[in-house]
Order: sequence, then structure tokens, then C-alpha cells
Amino acid sequence: MVSGFICKVVEYPADTIKVLEQTGGSRFSGPLDCFSKTLAESGFFSLYRGLSAPLLGSMAECASLFVSYGYVKKFLGVDEEAATLSAPVPFWKLVLAGGGSGFASTCVLTPVELIKCRLQAQLNQPTTSQSYRGPIDCILRTVRAEGVTGLWRGNLSTLAREVPGNMAWFGVYEAGMRLVQEAQQLEKKKDVALQWSALSGSAAGVAYWALPFPADTVKSKIQSTDARFQSQSFISVFKTILKEEGVKGLYKGCGITCLRAIPSHALIFYFYEVWMVCRSRGHWKDGVGRCGWWTWITCPWYIPKTPPSRFGGAGFLGQLTRAGFVGCQCLSLRLSPGS
Repeated sequence: MVSGFICKVVEYPADTIKVLEQTGGSRFSGPLDCFSKTLAESGFFSLYRGLSAPLLGSMAECASLFVSYGYVKKFLGVDEEAATLSAPVPFWKLVLAGGGSGFASTCVLTPVELIKCRLQAQLNQPTTSQSYRGPIDCILRTVRAEGVTGLWRGNLSTLAREVPGNMAWFGVYEAGMRLVQEAQQLEKKKDVALQWSALSGSAAGVAYWALPFPADTVKSKIQSTDARFQSQSFISVFKTILKEEGVKGLYKGCGITCLRAIPSHALIFYFYEVWMVCRSRGHWKDGVGRCGWWTWITCPWYIPKTPPSRFGGAGFLGQLTRAGFVGCQCLSLRLSPGS
């Protein structure tokens, strides 16, 4: 959840540019043109329009992704604790688990994406009395006009993005971590230094968006308020875009989306792995967190006994990673059951 929150704050302006390019037709010549025009017409903070809904939704999305990823791996008989360099987890199981997590997160993600897209797409239209005043107003008016099921408009498009996207996301991430493990001859995946999880996460983020991006463009069209697309199927909208804008139209906003995925997805996997290290130290189960608010004060002085190699050594990057660990350890202590 924490990683989802951080990711959304970092990447949201670029996400707004992506949606504006996808729904703006020929209005923009590229991401820089879209950025400058939006800035001139609506101001900088318009790039954060509709942030509150996806901010909460992204935390739920990341939580559902990683939890369902874990459950699918368990169902497939994956035991990463027992896996070693000479006997690794079969790669196909990790990719399949990624697809399963994408399927599970779609129901959570679709309403969030719809509200976000409609609020962002308004920047392409002049402000009128019909404009949504915010996420709550958008939800209420959508339910009033289309019923509760209207919040799940574009569910198939989201599914077409999430399943292959998350197969690529988790697949590329696990492949990157395994390459480092093999290159450094580390017996366990957990021995890989945390900065490599950030690098693998960056590559995974680019793969997540690049592979299913046409499905995301179709989704944005369907979920916007453009009456032309609201009653069309996924295939119909896909064909319309292809006919009117060509293959290039299916990839509008892809460049800036892949670019912003580099830092944001690095943060997602970095903090995920930091959190897992915290849990491996036993703070989720032990009674330290039950001491209450004093853990916020005492935690900075609690130096973890995890080997320095896990944090990238004694250099600046290693110290920075170690500091991040302590911060997340503090959160782990505070959120322990019974605290």
C-alpha cells in the first residue's frame, strides 16, 4: 500500500498527459506540446486533477496485486524460501502468477481508472456547468446516469491491459533479480542487494506499459465521456482508432508513460522488498509493535542486524538503502497487530 501511494504521487502528472493525449485526438503533437498547453490553459495543479481517487485506489491495487501474486504462487506450489541458485522456481510459474494477479486486481482497478480518466479528460474540454467538480461528484453522476455497473465500464479493456501487463511486470522483475543472483552467485534471491530490486522494477515498469499499451488507449476512450465510444465494444473502439489514427494512435502517450514508469516502478519494488525484509526480521509477529507510539521515537536508534551486503555495502547508496530500511521498519513496528 505504501509503495502504491508513493508511486502514484510521483507519476500522476505524466499519467494526466498520457490520458490527454489518448483522448485529445489531433489537439496535441506530442507529450511536450500537451504539457505546455495544459500548463498554460489550466495551471500546474491541473496535472493532479482527480488524484484522490487513484491515490487510494493505487494503494488497494498494489496491495491486491502483491497479495494475489503470493496466493497464486502458493497455489502453483512455489516455495521461494526453499528455492536456491541450483534449484530455482520455474520461471513460467512466476509469469503465470503475474497474470493471475492482474486478473484479480481488475475489479478493484476499473472504477478507479474510470473516475480518473473522466476527471483528467475534462482538461480537453472547456469548463462548463457539466464538468465534474471532483471524484465524489463524478461517482454520483456516473451512477445516476449509468447505474452502479457504469463504474465498471471498460472492465474488459482493463483486463486486456492488466493480465498481459502483469505477466510482463512480474516476469521481467523476477528475470532481472535472477540474472543478478546468477551473476553474483548468490544462493538465495533474498541475498540480492536491494538496489537491484529498484533497477529490475524500472525495467518491469517499462515492460508493463509497453506490451499492452493499445489496450490502455482503448480503455481511456471507452471510459471518457466521449459519446462515440461509450456504447462500443473493445474491438469496435480498437478498429475505430486504427482506422482514424493508424497504429500510431494506439500508442499515443506511450513514450512519456514508459519514461515515468522508470522511477515510479523502481519505488514500488524497492519498498516492497524493504517491507519484506522488515517482515523477515519478525516485526509483523513479535510484540515490539504493541508498545505503541514510542516506536516512532525509538525506531531510528534500532539498528537492524541484516547483513550490510543486503543493503549494497557501506557506500553512500548502501547507507541510503539502510536508511530506507530503518524508516520502513518503523512503519512495520507501528503497523504490527496489536499496536
